[in-house]
Amino acid sequence: MTVELVKAIKEAERKAESIIREAQQEARQMQKNAKANAESILRDTINEAEQEAKELINKAVEEASSEAEPLKEKRREEILQLKEKAAERLPEAVSMLKDEVVKIDADN
Repeated sequence: MTVELVKAIKEAERKAESIIREAQQEARQMQKNAKANAESILRDTINEAEQEAKELINKAVEEASSEAEPLKEKRREEILQLKEKAAERLPEAVSMLKDEVVKIDADN
């Protein structure tokens, strides 16, 4: 009976060691899977954040452009008016220059 009891104990120990090895191996595999899953989630989150940032930047640029357009148009109109005023005064400026040139030539 003692021999059978020793054999039974040894067999139980072998089974326990086998169960422990399998549990450890399974735990390592679960760790690997969890790490890979976490890395995948992190990559996805980063990609989503980058995409959202691009969309926000594009939206801000579009809004700024639409807000700036009336100001640009106003400045274009002001420039056009200044050019028209300058063009209206061109004959007067040419006449003044001609008078100055004639006066300088007459003085010499």
